[in-house]
Amino acid sequence: MRPDTIAFVPPRYGLGLVGGAEAHTRMLAEELHRRGWAVEILTTCGVDAHSWSDTGDFRPGLEVINGITVRRFLQTGRKYTRKVYRIERRILAGKKVSLRAQEYWIYNVVSCPDLCRYMAENRDRYRAFVFIPYLFGTTYAGIKTVPERSYIIPCLHDEPYAYLEAFRRMMHSVRGIMFNTPPEEELARRIYGPDLRGKVVGGVAVTPYHADGERFRHKFSISGDIVLYAGRREIFKNTPLLIKYFCNYLENGGREAKLVLIGAGSVEIPFSFRSHIIDLGVLSERDKRDAFAAASVVCNPSVNESLSLVLMEAWMQEVPCLVHGDCAVTRYQVERSGGGLWFEDYPTFHEALETLLGNRHLRREMGRRGRVYVESHYNWDRIVQAFEEVLLEGEAAV
Repeated sequence: MRPDTIAFVPPRYGLGLVGGAEAHTRMLAEELHRRGWAVEILTTCGVDAHSWSDTGDFRPGLEVINGITVRRFLQTGRKYTRKVYRIERRILAGKKVSLRAQEYWIYNVVSCPDLCRYMAENRDRYRAFVFIPYLFGTTYAGIKTVPERSYIIPCLHDEPYAYLEAFRRMMHSVRGIMFNTPPEEELARRIYGPDLRGKVVGGVAVTPYHADGERFRHKFSISGDIVLYAGRREIFKNTPLLIKYFCNYLENGGREAKLVLIGAGSVEIPFSFRSHIIDLGVLSERDKRDAFAAASVVCNPSVNESLSLVLMEAWMQEVPCLVHGDCAVTRYQVERSGGGLWFEDYPTFHEALETLLGNRHLRREMGRRGRVYVESHYNWDRIVQAFEEVLLEGEAAV
C-alpha cells in the first residue's frame, strides 16, 4: 500500500448494492482510481442496510472489485433491545437524550470493532480516511479512532438524528467535510455552527450512457406515459405517499399513465390499481438505464436527500423530474436547472403531473435543461479538484 492511499469507509460496499451513499462511494472511488490515485475500501461484511447481522453476506478479508482493494471486517449486528428502541423513540420525538445514551444508540446502528482496530494500527499507512455517510456506528467510531486523518461525506438530511450532540461533536472533530450540495452545507452549518471545516465538493458525476426506452417497453409490455420511481421503496423515501397521490390522480380524472417502481424494498399496491402501478423490483443496470429512457417523468418524492443521483440519471436521458417541495436539495436542483417541477401536497402534485404529462414540448425542454445542468455542474474534473482541495486544507490545518 502507498502512503498516499485514500481509504473510503462506508458501512457496506459491493457491486449491485442499492443505496445513494453506496453508489456515491463506488463511483467516486473508481473515478479516483482511474485517475491514478491509490484508493482502498474499508468496510463490513454486511449487505442489507436495514437488517444487519453479526455475519453479513460477504466474507471477511481482501477482495478486489474493479481494480480497487476492498478490506472487509465482521460487523456487530444491531441489537434490537428495549433500550435501543426506547432511545430511538426519544430521539425521533425530539426529546432530551444524554450523550451516553446517544452513543449507545449509534453503536447499535452497525459497529465494527475489528475495522476500528485495523485503522488504529495502520493510521500512518493512509493519507486519509473518508467516511460516508454520517448515520452509522462505523462512521462515528471510526472518526473517534483516527480523527487526525478523518474526513466525512455526511449525506446529511434534516432529520431528528442529525441534531444529536454526538454528531455535532463528530462533525467538529474531522479534518474536513465534503458536502454534496449548497443546501446540505447550509443545513450542516445551521445545525452544527458556521465554523465547520468543509466545502461543497459536488458529490459524483453521471457520465453519458446509452439506453433504449423502446427496448424497456417491449421487454416489460408497458405502453403509454410512464411515471418512474427509482430507489428504495420505504416510508422514509415517501414511496407510500407517491402511490397514494398517483392513485388519487387517476381517480380524479388524471391522464392515462403507468407508475413504474424499480429498486429494493417492499411496497403495497392497492388491488384496483395494479394495472396502472407496476412493481419491477431490482433491475439489471441495462434495464434500469432503459427505464429512465422510457420514462415520461421521473418522480423523487423523498424529503431526505443530500444530492439525488436519480435526478441526474433522469436528466442525462433528458427526462424531466417531479420532486417534493419540502426537500431543500431536490427543490434546489430543479429550480437551478429548470429541469422539473415540485409539489407540496396532493393538489400541487396533480397540477404538476398533469402539466408535465400534457405537454410533450415542455417535457423535452425541461429534460434538455436538466442535461445541460448536470454536464455543467457535475463533471469529474470539478469534483476531483474540490475533493483534493478539502484534503489539502485539512492537512494544512493539522
